[in-house]
Amino acid sequence: MDTALHPFRFGVVVGGPSDGAGWLEQARRVESLGYASLLLPDTLFTPSPFVALASAAAVTTTLRVGTWVLAAPLRMPGAVVRDTVTLHELSGGRFELGLGAGRPGGERDAPPLGVAWGSPGERVDRVEETLAAVRERLGSAVPLVLAGAGPRMLGLAGAYAASLALPVPPLATVAEVADLATRARTAAGERGEDLELGLQLVGIGDTVSPYIARQLQVTGADLRERGAASWLPSDPTAAVEALHALRAATGVSYLSLPIELAETLAPMAAGLAGA
Repeated sequence: MDTALHPFRFGVVVGGPSDGAGWLEQARRVESLGYASLLLPDTLFTPSPFVALASAAAVTTTLRVGTWVLAAPLRMPGAVVRDTVTLHELSGGRFELGLGAGRPGGERDAPPLGVAWGSPGERVDRVEETLAAVRERLGSAVPLVLAGAGPRMLGLAGAYAASLALPVPPLATVAEVADLATRARTAAGERGEDLELGLQLVGIGDTVSPYIARQLQVTGADLRERGAASWLPSDPTAAVEALHALRAATGVSYLSLPIELAETLAPMAAGLAGA
C-alpha cells in the first residue's frame, strides 16, 4: 500500500467483569502487559461502558480506555457528549470514543432501552449528529474511532475520526482488508493518510477467540488455511513478520484482540508498540 505507515498500537477487548474486584484487576493486568488500550463493547449483555471504563481508568495511569464501539442509535447525542466529557475528565484525557451505527443483532437492544432502532439511513444520521455534537463540545481533545464500511460511514471517518475500525469478517483475507482500506482512504480524501486503521485479531496459532469459535465454528487451522488477516502464527518471529506484512499491505496499525489472546501476544505487542 502506497501510504505512510502509522506506528503499531494494540488494544484488548474485554467482555466485562465477573465482579468489581475482578474487573479492576483485569484493567491493571492489561496495563501491566503493555497494551495501549482497554476496549469494551456496547451491548445489553456487557456492562454499561461509560461506568465500567471510568472504574478501569481510576485504577490505571497510562492505559487508554475506549468504547468498542458505542451504538449511536441507542443514545441521544447530548447524552453521549455529557458522558464523554465526564470520562475524558475523570481519565485524565485517556478516553477514546468509539462509535458505530450498530452491530448485527443490535436491534434487539433497542426495545428494552425504550428507543427506536431506526432504518440504516436513520442510524447513520444519528452517528453523524453525535460526531458533530462531540466535536463541537470537545474539538479534537477526545480521539474519535469510527467503525463502518458503507460510503457514508467512510465519509464520516474522513471528516471526523482519528481511527477507523475496519469491520471485516474474521475469515477476510489480507487482500480483502486491503481493498476496504483503499476505499476508506479514498473516501476520506485529503485526510486519508491521517486515518489510523484498525483490525481485530481473532486467533493466534491454535487458540481462537471463544466467541468467534462458538459463533462461526472455526479453528485456528481454518483461519490459517483461509489466509485470514485476523490470524497470527504462534511462533513470535513469524507473528511479528505477519504483522509487518499486514501493515505494509493494508495500512492497518491498530490491532485489537480479545482478552483470551492478550497474554500470548503481549511480548510481541510490547516489542512492536510505537514502531
